[in-house]
Formats: sequence, structure tokens, C-alpha cells
Amino acid sequence: MNILLAALSPEEYQFVVGALLLTALISFYLFVRNWKRLRIIEDTPTAKLRSAHQGYIELEGKGQFVDDRPIYAPLSNHPCLWYRSLIEQQESFTKNGRTQTRWNIVYKNNSDHRFKLTDDVSSCFVDPDGAEVNGNEKLVWYGNTEWPTRTQILESQSIVNAMANNYRYSEWLILPGQPLYILGQFSTWSATAQQSAKDVMINLINDWKQDQQALRDRFDTNKDGKIDQEEWESARQMAQSEAQKIHDQLVLEPDSNIIAKSGNAAQPFIISVYPQALLTQKYRRNAFMALATCITLICIFAWLMHSRG
Repeated sequence: MNILLAALSPEEYQFVVGALLLTALISFYLFVRNWKRLRIIEDTPTAKLRSAHQGYIELEGKGQFVDDRPIYAPLSNHPCLWYRSLIEQQESFTKNGRTQTRWNIVYKNNSDHRFKLTDDVSSCFVDPDGAEVNGNEKLVWYGNTEWPTRTQILESQSIVNAMANNYRYSEWLILPGQPLYILGQFSTWSATAQQSAKDVMINLINDWKQDQQALRDRFDTNKDGKIDQEEWESARQMAQSEAQKIHDQLVLEPDSNIIAKSGNAAQPFIISVYPQALLTQKYRRNAFMALATCITLICIFAWLMHSRG
């Protein structure tokens, strides 16, 4: 080891030291990130949907389609609640006289479609936008076209297929009926709370303004080709009357519960098909591995500094 250290030029030595420090910092960040998620999950009590309070909570239940309308994954065409899709192209290149290959991303997409969570008594909507999704359903297959020509893939293909194909297609899925653990911001959405009668009236007038000819035909009573102040007042009164009718209908709409990403960056939004016990094991294992890596790299850094003098 000392012989290898002595063979390093000053520039190479500085690069090695810098790489060690950077990797140690990344490892420490991963330790803090995983440990924080572990503590939040363990310290947050699981709420029941029917009695869930407004705010940051954790829920357990099963995933369902909204109004029995399935979402189809764009690559496999598999019905699902959520998907993450990835297309990669294999590229060959020469480095140091050796031919190597790598996979370059040409397409990726995460589902932001809402689905439902139910505990057999109550249900709520789930907005997966921005979530950290932990899943175990993954499909991988290969082809020679940028977009897959085969769909309805039910099983992943062997990596042997990559030898004769230039494209790799991957999809991670959450399937209907799977048990789910969700940690996020729970809130109740009311149609009337989101829109006042005045807001409805403003939107209505703005819609009318999109068709100026129809607006003149409707409110230009003196036929001078423009809407004067008196005619605008008549239009405003009519919009107010129609807006009130629309708002009265909104009152009859039931409130909707939804769990989504919190506005607080310190509160992670997690959706997992793994039960809570396995999820905490995963974060604890990842935290300890990151910490061990960080400590090892710091020890190597200290040894390098001592050996170099």
C-alpha cells in the first residue's frame, strides 16, 4: 500500500484525497437521509382514514382505481395505479484501447395520476406527484426499436436478451389491490372552500371574453360594435347570477380527502408496497451501510494524510 502511495504524483494524490472526502460526505448525507426517514416512520402513529386528522400522517390500506378507470403503463400497457417508465439505449465506445458499453437514458416518465387508498371502511385520493415510491413490481425487457413494439409484458426477460438488442425497457409498477403504506400531508378538499362565488364569476367572465363576437352578440344592445360601461354592468350582473347558481351546486358536492406531498421539505412523502416493518428495516440497513462507508473512508483519508506527512 505504501509503495502505491509513493507512486502517486502530487496531482493524483490530491485527486484521490478529494474523491475520498467527497464520497465520505455523500455517504454521511445518505446516512442522515435514511436515518431521518427511519425515525419519522417509527415516531408517526398510523391513522385510520375515518378519523384521520388534517396534517402530516401515515396511512395503511389497499390501492384502487378511481371510478374503476385503470391507468395503463406507457411501455408495457399494463393496468396499474402508478408507474415509472425508463427506456435506455446501449452505446459502445472505446476507452484506453478497450471497447466498453453503457446504457444511456432516452426516455423516462413518472406517473402523476391520482388513485385511491381504502381501508375497507373509508377511502381517500392519493396524489403521487413527488413521492418516494418503494415498490417490488419491476418489468425489464429488450428490443431493437426506441419504443417497444411488444406490449402486455407480464414477466421480465432475461438479461441474455440484451446481447442481441440495443434498447432496454424498464417499468416499476404499483398494482391495484396491493397493500400500501403512505406517509404524507393529509387534507380535506371542499369545492366551495376552493372557489368563492366571486371566483366563479371572474372565471365565467374570462371565459366569455375568449369569444369577443359572441360577447358582442349577447351584450351589445345598441349594436355599435363595442361593449360600453352600461352593457358591461349588465354582463357583470348576469355573470354574478349564473356564478351564484354554479356555486350553489358546488355546495352539494361531497368533500374529498387527499394525501399528497407536504409543502415542508423536511417531511418526506413516501409510498411503499412494503409493510411498515420491512420499510423501517430497509432504511435502518441503508443508514448503517452509509455510516460504515463514511467511517471507513474517513479512516483511509486519515491514514493517507499521516503516511504522506
